[in-house]
Amino acid sequence: MIHNLKYKKHISTSVLMVSVFVMSIFWSSCEFELPDADSIPDATPPSAAFGETVGDDYLIYNFANFSVSATDYMWNFGDGTTSTDLDPTHVYAEAATDEDGTPYTVTLTASDKLGVTSSVSKEIMVLKPEIPEAMQLVILNPSFDEPGDDGKYLLPWVPESSIGKTPQSSSSSSFVGGKAGKFPNAGTDPRIGYQKDIAVTKNTDYTITYWYSIETGDPSSLIVAILGGNISDASEVAAATIKKFEGTTQVGKTPFEQVDLTFNTGDNGIISIHISNTGPKTAYVEEFSAVVTPK
Repeated sequence: MIHNLKYKKHISTSVLMVSVFVMSIFWSSCEFELPDADSIPDATPPSAAFGETVGDDYLIYNFANFSVSATDYMWNFGDGTTSTDLDPTHVYAEAATDEDGTPYTVTLTASDKLGVTSSVSKEIMVLKPEIPEAMQLVILNPSFDEPGDDGKYLLPWVPESSIGKTPQSSSSSSFVGGKAGKFPNAGTDPRIGYQKDIAVTKNTDYTITYWYSIETGDPSSLIVAILGGNISDASEVAAATIKKFEGTTQVGKTPFEQVDLTFNTGDNGIISIHISNTGPKTAYVEEFSAVVTPK
């Protein structure tokens, strides 16, 4: 009887060992891959979606990722470059050749940790915006020889009293005949020519051309300054100056010397022209004209 019990105990132990061995083989032959903590169950696969906006520069695009149930993203911007950012900003090297050019195809592929993917594509037409044609800059009474309502030849070059003393007009010195603006001995009370409210296009290059002469003798000069906006007092000239030229060539009443003054209007929708002189010798100026400077 005791012998049988020992035999049964031996059989039970053997069976148990065999069972453990078989189970270990079974588990080792099966591969289980537990999903990562951030993965999305198969019941909610990813869905890719995005939007885009143009940046301050037409070549810069900002992409907003609207995908759902996804953890990883691959962007293809259609120009050979990619990104794995969530909301990337991309700078294109060049625009389409013209309005009928081939657009860039942007593709977003969204995926989850189970390897399920979703893709969406859009065509992006990168075009350089049209620049509106700049308005022409108009200077009134450019030669100081058009009589105004007051019968004189200086309007609209007459400044407010807080800016300076009224210039003169002269018929004895002129580049094209007629009259010229005359700026005698500057002294302590110089003459000022000032024309305001000249409409311009913002952020545009213009070139103002004029002609001047200075009588010979003691050093003297004629200064033409382009001001951003208008001024109401002489103390504001320096701060408002965009560009200026000080002519110092002294050859007498004639011949006149040409000056081309190129400037950018910046954020100014109007400009003004300020004319002054230094020294004891009389200076003359006339024949103002202006053009939009080609790029």
